[in-house]
Amino acid sequence: MQIILIFAAPFRKRSRNTLLVSLLWITYLVADVTADFCVGLISNKYGDKDNAVSTIDDYLRAFWTPFLLLHLGGPDTITAFSLEDNELWLRHMLGLMVQVCLTGYVFLLTLPENTLWIPTALVFMAGVIKFAERTRSLQLASLSNFRQSMVNNPDQGSNYAKLVEELKSTQEAGLPVVILNMPNL
Repeated sequence: MQIILIFAAPFRKRSRNTLLVSLLWITYLVADVTADFCVGLISNKYGDKDNAVSTIDDYLRAFWTPFLLLHLGGPDTITAFSLEDNELWLRHMLGLMVQVCLTGYVFLLTLPENTLWIPTALVFMAGVIKFAERTRSLQLASLSNFRQSMVNNPDQGSNYAKLVEELKSTQEAGLPVVILNMPNL
């Protein structure tokens, strides 16, 4: 799903092909749900007290959990499918908090014996940063924040320092000086 989003997402704005747009929309929606589901399955396995974490498969599953968190950050080619998705940034923030806690829980359960703890920790940090970056991008692109970030019209007043410098040089040259006040348009 990520590969489809990486390569096909840039074409969604230029293409009127309904098959491509539909494929991207479904892939965009299912990508997050799939990652959430997989993290839930992995954490459910570690929630059983009779299953002790001890094999390399368990360590690899623990490594996949932060990798799925990185997956939830999405590719850089598509942050939101449409402008309306930007308004859902609060839902993404809640998802970020839940997924970070769940991923941290799985990681902590494997920590005493996990031989892959360093790469798991690095991927965990990258996943948190990537998912937080996506959430922040959605927040900044939401309608309320977008309006606030728009640049206001610059001050149309006179450049006083330049005016004084021209006045001084004109007077030093012995030319007559006339100052006119022009109304603002």
